Amino acid sequence: FSRGSVQTILPPNKRPRPERWCSSPAEKIAELKNEADDIQRTISEKNAQRRKLVNDRSNLEQKIANLKRKREPEERHLMNKKVQLEDAKRATAENNRHAAVDTTELEEDIKEEKNNIEQKELSLQKTNVKLSAALREVNDRRMAFKTFMDSVNEERLHFSSANDELDLVKRKIDAAQQEKTHYEGVMTTKVLPDIKTAEAEYADLQQRRQEYFKKASIICSESDMEALSHVAGSTPEQLSAKINRLKQRFDQESRRYAESIDDLRALHDKKERKILRKQQLYAGFRVKLNSCQKALDLRWKKFQRNAGLLKRQLTWLFNEHLGKKGISGFINVDYKSKVLSVELTMPQDASRDTVRDTRGLSGRGAIFFNTLLHFSSSWNDRSTF
Repeated sequence: FSRGSVQTILPPNKRPRPERWCSSPAEKIAELKNEADDIQRTISEKNAQRRKLVNDRSNLEQKIANLKRKREPEERHLMNKKVQLEDAKRATAENNRHAAVDTTELEEDIKEEKNNIEQKELSLQKTNVKLSAALREVNDRRMAFKTFMDSVNEERLHFSSANDELDLVKRKIDAAQQEKTHYEGVMTTKVLPDIKTAEAEYADLQQRRQEYFKKASIICSESDMEALSHVAGSTPEQLSAKINRLKQRFDQESRRYAESIDDLRALHDKKERKILRKQQLYAGFRVKLNSCQKALDLRWKKFQRNAGLLKRQLTWLFNEHLGKKGISGFINVDYKSKVLSVELTMPQDASRDTVRDTRGLSGRGAIFFNTLLHFSSSWNDRSTF
């Protein structure tokens, strides 16, 4: 490896890293979608221009064909007039040879025919001028159309992917149209007959309902029926059976209770008022109970906090007192199981095992330990050592 005059010290990287994904793929996707929409919009505009040019071309060709059709009868008419003029000239010459005849009228006819021929020729020239102009316009349009088609073909090379996507969408639309046709056929052959039958039955039932409504209005007014809205949808047999059951129940209740309906209603209202008062009273009790429960929760939290602080304070004081004697230890207070545990570590004990009885303590340590046990027994707790 040799470094050139304008090269760096290090050789060029022969294994370049692949391009990293952009920081925001969503923005890149949105840009690609916008480009695809612009391409689709351009294709639509070009197709619209192409259709317009094709329509203009077809219109011009139609105009040319119409002018040609109009020109042919005029040419035939002109040829007929020329033939008639030649015939008239020959006839005039023959008449002049055989007899001297006044040719004034014939000359006037000839002049008139000449004028007609000149007018026809002028119209023919105008038609030719229009035809040539139309042909030039057609050629110009053809050239423009050819140029446009070349540009469209060039753009189609760039828009092939968009056309493929468009074809895919068209195929999906065709598939959806086929499914729609299939489902429409199913609707026509299977569903619509049932719907029509149901509609006919509904119309019949509606007519019968109106007839029954008229008959029922004669027997019972509509206001009375509105009071019985809870029995809507029941058949006459069901209503009759329900009325019979209500009558039987009414007879049974009448035999069981001698009180009148008004007395029972007054008693019912009284019970309801009593129940309402009880509910209001219970609601007040529930509010008080909730307040007590909240106060209990707050006090319990405060008790737990004070217990934790007291436990720490007791441990600190105990360790401070033992530290003066060269002994270390700690106190474990369990309020749930009501247990007070004390663990001591002697300074002369090399293994630093915990001493759980008074045999390893000095005289004063034993006295302090017993004093601590006496103090803990005043709490009515069970101590384990």
